[in-house]
Amino acid sequence: MVHVCSQKELFNSLIVKEEETIKIVDDLAYKVIGTRTVKVIEKNETMHALETVRYVLKARYNLITIGVLDKEGCQIQMLKSPRGG
Repeated sequence: MVHVCSQKELFNSLIVKEEETIKIVDDLAYKVIGTRTVKVIEKNETMHALETVRYVLKARYNLITIGVLDKEGCQIQMLKSPRGG
């Protein structure tokens, strides 16, 4: 399980990786260009650092893996969608 980001500007710097690919939700293989830390700022302006995020240029979405956050000791709270979902 990994975090994935397609927006290069979110990386504070980038470590280029040798030929690595990952499969995402659609089961297609995507080339990983590099890894690095990405800073995430919550609505209340609290900042968190996600480490070893994969930079995948062709990813459609930025993906944060809940399993990785849990393993790192983050407290995860799931809220019911206001749309009833």
